[in-house]
This record gives sequence, structure tokens and C-alpha cells, in this order.
Amino acid sequence: MDSHIVFFTIYLHEKPNRQITENLKNSGDKRCWPMISQIREPLSKIVQPLIIFFAKLGIHPTVFTVIGLLLSITSAVFIAINNFLVAFIIIWFAGAMDFIDGGVARYNKLDSKKGSFIDSIADRLSDVAVFSGVVIRSFYIEPNDNITIGVGIVMVASTLLISYIRAKGESIGIEKMAVGIMERGERFMVLMLLMFIGVLVPNQGFITPPPGGMMETLGLSYFSIGYMILTALCVITVIQRFVHVSIQLTKAETAEDVQAQK
Repeated sequence: MDSHIVFFTIYLHEKPNRQITENLKNSGDKRCWPMISQIREPLSKIVQPLIIFFAKLGIHPTVFTVIGLLLSITSAVFIAINNFLVAFIIIWFAGAMDFIDGGVARYNKLDSKKGSFIDSIADRLSDVAVFSGVVIRSFYIEPNDNITIGVGIVMVASTLLISYIRAKGESIGIEKMAVGIMERGERFMVLMLLMFIGVLVPNQGFITPPPGGMMETLGLSYFSIGYMILTALCVITVIQRFVHVSIQLTKAETAEDVQAQK
């Protein structure tokens, strides 16, 4: 599969059968996972005064999107050189830009499909930059630990797959694709928590006690241990979304067969 397909899937040109699309809408999964995206609207109301301030300055929302992307790339550089404190601060501001761009667009009635498309591409590039920074860090900080390096690569792939499956599912008419335990907001919040721990406790992590009773140091930082757990949760999210799409497609096709037999 060409690499550009991963990034440019928000507006795919496939046009599913109208009946299947309707069946997908009617058979949408009613389950709801506790997502950070569900508190996005209340959080937006809290920062509404700041959004109004920037909106009245007349700055186009895409400017904030680009600033957020540049901040994410900058944070990736600091992650790569193991400066978690600066990376933590920069990612926080990058997240703020992610709130402001959409808020400014809605306030000034500049929200559009093109803007949403650009924002989605910027989000994917930000994801790749930040999590690639973790991979680069592994090469320099823990060069003898192939497991950590491999986990970093799996994390980048999982991040892209989570977004791709959602975009593909929505393009064929599946609603409520925001499923899984690690959406983008959750991933970055956990990453920031791990970086904060890395700043407070930069020493080596302890895994299992040997027979003598002393804790054994395996050369993994607490950040790396937590990152492995985060990666595992992202892989689970990929599986959750794949299963969700498969179930909804099966329900839609079954409903179509039943209607065809009437």
C-alpha cells in the first residue's frame, strides 16, 4: 500500500451502496467508551474567552493549525535528545493550538471541509513526528535494547492505523467510529504523563526481583516501561476498531440480504 494512502484517507472517493450506508447508520453500535473527545465540548467552553480573543484578532484558523504542527515537530526534537521537560511544555502548547484552531474557525464561521482536511493531515504529521522522536531517542539513549526500539516503531504504525481505520470506516458510511481505549487525546495525555514521570524519576526501571531478593535492573527507564504499555493499548485499539468495522459491515450486508429477499 502506498504511504500517501495512510495520510490522505479522510476524503476517499469510494461511494458505497446507499442501502448499505443506510443499514450501517441504523445498525450503529450504541456502546460508548470513556473518551477524552467526549469532554472536548465542555473543555472548549472553559477556554471560550481565549478562543474569542484570538478570533477577534482576525487570525485565520489554519495559522493555529500550522503553529501546532511546528510545535509538535519541535517537541519531537526535544524528545529525541531526552529533554522531556521542554518537550512536555511544548506538547502542552501544541495541544492548546489544537483546541484554538477549531474554536476560532467555528466562531468566525470559517469551518469547512477543506479546513477539516488540513487539520486532519496536520494531526497525522504531528503524531508521526512526536512518536518518531521516541524511536530516535531509543537509538541514542537505549541503543542496546532492540525491544524498546521495536516498540517505538510499532507505536508509530499503530497510531497511523488507528486513524486510517476510522477514516476508512467513515468513508464507507459507518458511524460512531470513535471507539477504542486509546484515541489521539488519550495517547498524548498518557505520553505527557510518562514524560513527566521521566523528568521526576530519570533512573532505571526495576522489573522483577531475582532469588536473592534484590531488585534487578534491566536497563529500561520507567518511561520506556510505560511506553511499552501505551503501545500495547494502542495495538488493542487497532484491533477494537477493526472488529467494530467488521461487525457493522456484516450487520449491514445481512440487513441488505434480508431486504432483498422480501
